[in-house]
Amino acid sequence: MKNGLIITDGGKEWWIKGKLHREDGPAIEYANGNKSWWINGKRHREDGPAIEFADGDKEWWINDEELTKQEFNKWIEDNKPIGMTRFLEIIY
Repeated sequence: MKNGLIITDGGKEWWIKGKLHREDGPAIEYANGNKSWWINGKRHREDGPAIEFADGDKEWWINDEELTKQEFNKWIEDNKPIGMTRFLEIIY
């Protein structure tokens, strides 16, 4: 079972309990400059594209499901935490 940082062919991969996982950056950094974000073995990133290609192309993924940029922005809007003021408005 893979665990920790693994260097492969000039790239880097972060693993926990056999699953690609990294919370503070891409779980895979390829030698060619591509980057890929993974959480618990799933492509996932909530603060930007989950795949950034060296040529500038990007892909947005949530829970291993690819989204368009527009779908991603809607998902973020629909799932953002509500502030305390809004929470109090809802419950009172």
